[in-house]
Amino acid sequence: MTDQKIVAVKFGESDKTYDFFAGAFDVAVGQRVMVPMRGREVSVTVAEVKDHSELAKVAIIRPDVRTDEQRAAKHPTGQHQWSPDGTLLDENGNRSIFDDVDK
Repeated sequence: MTDQKIVAVKFGESDKTYDFFAGAFDVAVGQRVMVPMRGREVSVTVAEVKDHSELAKVAIIRPDVRTDEQRAAKHPTGQHQWSPDGTLLDENGNRSIFDDVDK
């Protein structure tokens, strides 16, 4: 058992939940977060926030800050148009060379 906050997340429309450590992120039910899965990051929905779990082994990566419209937007090539951190991507799925200019 652990003292860290745990989030139970759902992949898609499935009723089954999977537990992840929340880490330093303050998350709420219904929020989208990024979790690691098979060598990539996947956007999932927080179904429950728990105080403990013996099943959690991995932490969420970060909140998914994209809007539903951004999450659904695709280039004609089929690549996502927006990264999970809200950065506009080119048609090859690459970040703009100007991303760090305004920071």
